[in-house]
Amino acid sequence: MLEVTNSRFSGDDVGSLASDVLTELYTVVCGHRPTAVRAYHEDDALLLMLRFDPEAIGVGPLDVSDGLLDSAFAAMPGMIASAIEARTGRWLLPGSLSVCVERGLAVFAFSAMDDDADEHSDDDLFRIDAVAPATSTRPALRLAS
Repeated sequence: MLEVTNSRFSGDDVGSLASDVLTELYTVVCGHRPTAVRAYHEDDALLLMLRFDPEAIGVGPLDVSDGLLDSAFAAMPGMIASAIEARTGRWLLPGSLSVCVERGLAVFAFSAMDDDADEHSDDDLFRIDAVAPATSTRPALRLAS
């Protein structure tokens, strides 16, 4: 079951696509579909809630160990963000991840970036032109090409 709440991002189906990607990733790892996947939007926040049957983990054609499941859940936010960017050009910044296997619940948090966020941001401190020039009498370092 998929539920996407109304928000300013609901028209572009980012939540729906992210839910589909999460469903497919979980299915590949565990060998069966999740019980439910829901997407919730509010302003720039996107939450994906995954419900699964904890008794079904490790049952079936795939033997899923706890370590494999933990690693798979930890890798999913980055894979979801990459899939969204590749398919829509929108950026999702992965946030927190909360998993409770005993209850069969995983919650993935993302920040949905605006299309022009990279044009307004100079927060990349690894770019040489993002650092303000030094005010000392020494000449500023220049990057040789």
